[in-house]
Amino acid sequence: MQNFFKGFFQFGYVTRDVDAAVATFREKFGPVEFAVNEPPAINGQAAPTRRIALAWIDDVMTEIIEPDPMQKTIYDDHVPTAEGPIRLHHFGYLIDDHQAMLDRLKGMGYDVPMAGSMAGVLDYSYADTRCDLGMWSEFIRLDEGGKAFFGAVPRTMTGAK
Repeated sequence: MQNFFKGFFQFGYVTRDVDAAVATFREKFGPVEFAVNEPPAINGQAAPTRRIALAWIDDVMTEIIEPDPMQKTIYDDHVPTAEGPIRLHHFGYLIDDHQAMLDRLKGMGYDVPMAGSMAGVLDYSYADTRCDLGMWSEFIRLDEGGKAFFGAVPRTMTGAK
């Protein structure tokens, strides 16, 4: 069985406004190129996020999520009151078998209130691991379209390897 923490790749943050958050991030931490997108509907329902900014910093992805304020989401308790800051919401893990992970999470007693699929792209799920880890955990299985999408996210290298 895969170690629970194997596949860590992402810090997931929540913000009130992606543009302000990206600007603040760059002011504080230097020039990082982000790709900003508006997620499509998932499973026939409007995405719970209005916009998402993604950037690779070395080998770790930074995700900044602007939730849709018209929906109740798992992000709501983490949205900062001001427009520029970000707040850590989840760690992201790449996995090979989404159903096996869902079964494992259920067996561990974790609620999975948000999960979905984008055909040809990815399957994802958010587990409420706050009681043990202090934050949510997101698990993503990539199809070829997802690998191409993640591969196209801008990468900022912080130093020579």
